[in-house]
Amino acid sequence: MLVWNAARLVTQLAWVLLLARALGPHGYGTFSGLAGLGLALGGFAAFGMGLRLYQEVARDHRELPAHWPLVRMTLAWSGPVLLAIYLLSSLALQSETAMVAVLSIGIAEVVLAPLCTQVAFAYASLGRMGEAAAVPVALSLARVAAALVYLMVAPTSGLSAYALIHAVATLGAVLWVWATAHLRLGLPRYTRRTGIRELRSGFGFSSLWASGLALTSLDKTAAMYAGGGAIAGEYTAGYRLASIAALPVETLTTTIMPRLFRAGGGRPLTTRKVVLLFGGVFLYGFGAGLLACLIIPVLPVVLGEGFAGIVPLGGLLGWWVPAYCLRMLAGNMMLGCGRKGLRVGLELSGLVMMTSLMLVWMPEEGLAGALRALLVAEWMMACVGVVLLAGLSRRRADGLAPNGL
Repeated sequence: MLVWNAARLVTQLAWVLLLARALGPHGYGTFSGLAGLGLALGGFAAFGMGLRLYQEVARDHRELPAHWPLVRMTLAWSGPVLLAIYLLSSLALQSETAMVAVLSIGIAEVVLAPLCTQVAFAYASLGRMGEAAAVPVALSLARVAAALVYLMVAPTSGLSAYALIHAVATLGAVLWVWATAHLRLGLPRYTRRTGIRELRSGFGFSSLWASGLALTSLDKTAAMYAGGGAIAGEYTAGYRLASIAALPVETLTTTIMPRLFRAGGGRPLTTRKVVLLFGGVFLYGFGAGLLACLIIPVLPVVLGEGFAGIVPLGGLLGWWVPAYCLRMLAGNMMLGCGRKGLRVGLELSGLVMMTSLMLVWMPEEGLAGALRALLVAEWMMACVGVVLLAGLSRRRADGLAPNGL
């Protein structure tokens, strides 16, 4: 997991640096805003059947052949529907972006990228966490290749040219990941009709997954809408760099998910383990935030002076990192304990708070308003999440919570 996540860190950083330098603040911000919208909608792909598979197969590996056909069937009809919603939603942004760019980004993020996510769920459900972590690396490598091809072939052609190359590269990575997973895991190649009961169960998972993706994606869309492409570009570049500092916590929360699912199935974590998890993540988050503050001034050097506006605001991103780490851990613990509604409600309330504050603060404060909105919403979710989990733990100790921690 550590090796693959380090590879993911390097490839994502390389992609961000190449793409931001190639497109500039406005082009990069517009791409990030449209891609964020696509990622948020792509969270509904398969309507939760992949996460449902993850939970059930983590508890009993023999369930994989029964659940994978449901994932295939739901992907087949949800992708086109979500793409149509994406295209309609992109019109409301009034970004004045060419339709070829909007469509290419939508196909890549709404239809293709979620296929890799479902494959990662299948690997992880069997405890093959290294292979699950390798899947997004393949996607990141393809996107680094797309940025390099753009720089070599059409460096002045603009967003539309890159978006086409981006979609083709994503398709190549998805085809390889999909075929490899079917060979290694012996996944069934047929589909099975999804029943009402299964759809209802899956929708709870999809709401959870989509709310998490929306929280980390729609902020770029809101920044683009409220402040324009240039501010969104600076915001996204700073966010991406700071979030890389939190990658070890993402690795931790991914690695322990099977154990958390088993905790929700009747094998609870001890209070000592919970305290150690939160204490370690909290301390690491502050250290990573300090590191992010030290790295942010490098952005204008590697990306160009168009990104210099983020430098005096690096402290806001530094304080954001520990809240982000705590919120990730608390959210995954809620998922493992079967408290999907709590997590979805928390993340949606954070999303509403963040976008509302951006719309209020950005017209006057610009980039500073966007970062302040992000910081306030993230700390709210982190604090409320920890309090909710403490309450669940107390109820378990009193014998009142059926799932508990």
